[in-house]
Amino acid sequence: MKGSLRTVGSWSTILGLLLLTVLIMSPAVSLHAQVNAVYVESNIGTTTGGNTVIGYSNDGTGHLTLLPGSPYSTGGTGVIPPSGQPLGFQTDDDQQIIINKAGTKLFAVNGRSNTIASFTIGSNGSLTPNGLPKSSAGTQPASLGLFDGVLGGGGSLLVAVNKSSDPGQINPKAPNVVSFTVASSGTMTANVGSKISYASGDSPSQAAIGKGNLAFVMEFMGVPSKIDSYRIHKNGKLTFNNEVDVPTGNLFLGEVVHPTQNFLFAALPADSAIAVYSYSTSTGQLSFVTTAPVSGLLPCWMAINADGSRVYTGNTMSVDVSVVDTSNPSAPVEIQTIGLSGGGAGPSNVRLDPTGKFLYVVAGLNLHIMNVASDGTLSETVSPVALPVPTGNFPYGIATLLK
Repeated sequence: MKGSLRTVGSWSTILGLLLLTVLIMSPAVSLHAQVNAVYVESNIGTTTGGNTVIGYSNDGTGHLTLLPGSPYSTGGTGVIPPSGQPLGFQTDDDQQIIINKAGTKLFAVNGRSNTIASFTIGSNGSLTPNGLPKSSAGTQPASLGLFDGVLGGGGSLLVAVNKSSDPGQINPKAPNVVSFTVASSGTMTANVGSKISYASGDSPSQAAIGKGNLAFVMEFMGVPSKIDSYRIHKNGKLTFNNEVDVPTGNLFLGEVVHPTQNFLFAALPADSAIAVYSYSTSTGQLSFVTTAPVSGLLPCWMAINADGSRVYTGNTMSVDVSVVDTSNPSAPVEIQTIGLSGGGAGPSNVRLDPTGKFLYVVAGLNLHIMNVASDGTLSETVSPVALPVPTGNFPYGIATLLK
């Protein structure tokens, strides 16, 4: 009997210790749970200093919840149209917010106050500002490109495109492209002698980053519209390689770089098509390859999947998204065009989530979450999320992160 009691007592002690271990470890496990996050810039300009980055966590089924502390103030002001002009005039650009490869830093533009905000990303996806926003060294920062790993000590180089097409600016400067050195802390320092100025009205709109430390800067309103190739050096200076004119005589708007091969895809909104360019990492030269039609009207913004086999275009006028098979980058073929649920505003940004299971589409004051099938085609089964942005503003900019 005594032996039996001791046995029962021993098992009770063991079970108690196991339970205590689970209770102690559970908080640590939950603190380090993986976060699948998406960030959208509110671009609030109706309130001075009201701009924010809105962060959400995806539960794996496409349902979103706000991250802790979201929305996060950028310490600046977004861009709104002057009286009499429609919302959306200011969105002919992309990459308004970007995240470094390590998933530790996020950068966002303040288009009206001419600054760039820097944040540290916490383990739960929350954002903490790295001091005050930095001057963008120009008027209306509209797009950011980041070169990771080009400097020692965890430093990076950031390229800012200052569009200078906002009529609400008091003392506008010529549009330009300029680079910053980014310390491991996230603080930015403008690089002396790195600024490249453009002609008034060129409205540079995006800086897509390619292999070989190349930046492809799109001149949305250039005459003609162009894509310029630059190489960035460790001192932050940019050297010009070559430029390509729009192949159809109309406009470029939106570009993505193939993740593994030396190809660049650019949207041709007025032609309902995309253009394909190859590039050399040794010379930086862009070369025209072909164009391919899409069914949607005004394809403007683009996303590409991790292996480069699918490109997605947000089609503003027809309020839909086209899926293009780019398994052969030299010969793209559209395989689907699908409308956004509920109609309404057309897309202004598109971006894939890091798992490749969802495509996020910013359209007006809504964020659509589209399902991506194994063949890359889309469906929409989850209701879009209403962004916490007051009327009279036009959200733009989107970035995703798996942490």
